Amino acid sequence: MGMTKLILLSALAVPGIWAQSHAACDLVHQDEANQLLGGEALEIKVGPLGCGYSVRARGIRLTITLVDVGSTVKDFWAGMKAQSAKRGFLVGDEPGMGAAAYAEMIKRSAQSSAGKAGFVVVKGETLLQIFVTDAAEKEDFAGKKETLDKLRPLAKKAAERI
Repeated sequence: MGMTKLILLSALAVPGIWAQSHAACDLVHQDEANQLLGGEALEIKVGPLGCGYSVRARGIRLTITLVDVGSTVKDFWAGMKAQSAKRGFLVGDEPGMGAAAYAEMIKRSAQSSAGKAGFVVVKGETLLQIFVTDAAEKEDFAGKKETLDKLRPLAKKAAERI
């Protein structure tokens, strides 16, 4: 085992890291994912940091990730926001969600064959990312304002559940 893995494993063993946060799958309930995605969503657990719900037939997915960034969380968030804007994604501040939040949307275009809509939220020292994505060869669902608007109340609820 390399030194990096050892450091990572020992960091994960510190109880304080997980004590104040929930697992990502606790933030969005099955029925909420079904309603948002318009079908029976399959839950995909990705350890304590991530969770997803997928409606494969439509090629759409909801992904929730939680990362405890520590005291630099606001700077980290601002860097992510700047990077998204620089890449040409639609980015805008989202008031009333966590300590700070922005919405992000990628419409299907010549540059992007798939869509994405979601929110990046700061709550305490935790960074929450909640996104809907679609597969290029399937339904054009995620990169639409209506999808972002439909996700907004659920993202707000998820942030409150942290």
